[in-house]
Amino acid sequence: MTLRPWIFLLAAVATEIVGVSVMKLVSQETAWTALLFMYLMIGLSFFLLATAMEHIPMAVTYATWETLGLAAVAFIGWQFFGESLGALKLLGMALLMAGVVLVNAGGHAAKE
Repeated sequence: MTLRPWIFLLAAVATEIVGVSVMKLVSQETAWTALLFMYLMIGLSFFLLATAMEHIPMAVTYATWETLGLAAVAFIGWQFFGESLGALKLLGMALLMAGVVLVNAGGHAAKE
């Protein structure tokens, strides 16, 4: 296993988080530069995701990208935008993370 595709995947998650956070800010006021920055971050995120998919199975890549992004965006929404983060949301995110672990384990089991 090489580390490089996972670095691309983590960079894809980070740019997705930035893009979605800017999306929340843009939704509250219309600033063209912020809107362009948001599209740039989301586009960069998909580019990095596609690059990671060259070496990591698609299901593992997408599940990891989506789950880590969702958890981080939910935390940012709670911490900086006053959004609720109740027990059901936390349970849902825990189930998603368990799913990512199972998808990763299944990806390795299929190669054996």
